[in-house]
Amino acid sequence: MTRIFKALAIIVLLPIIGCSNSIASSEENEIKTESSSFTGTIKEINDNRALVSAKVYEGNPESDVFIDLSVNNAETFQVGDKVKVGFEGIIKESNPAQINTLSVVLVD
Repeated sequence: MTRIFKALAIIVLLPIIGCSNSIASSEENEIKTESSSFTGTIKEINDNRALVSAKVYEGNPESDVFIDLSVNNAETFQVGDKVKVGFEGIIKESNPAQINTLSVVLVD
């Protein structure tokens, strides 16, 4: 009887364990993209952070993204400036989206 119980327990538990979600919780709200840069327009500036309206990757509509302006202290940025933003390629799904900014430059 105990052998049957053990066999049934293994048969029931094995598929449950095998089908469990193995994605770490920190990765659940992130989108990886192949592109590592985008161009957008600054909507707001607060200290060294800016809210940029941009189409971050193909197939999605234009949306807002927080960027870090402190990666380029040589430039003075203003609302309305068009900027090219380099980032790691990971977009955190929040509202607005967030990225790890690698570079920010003014474009014409």
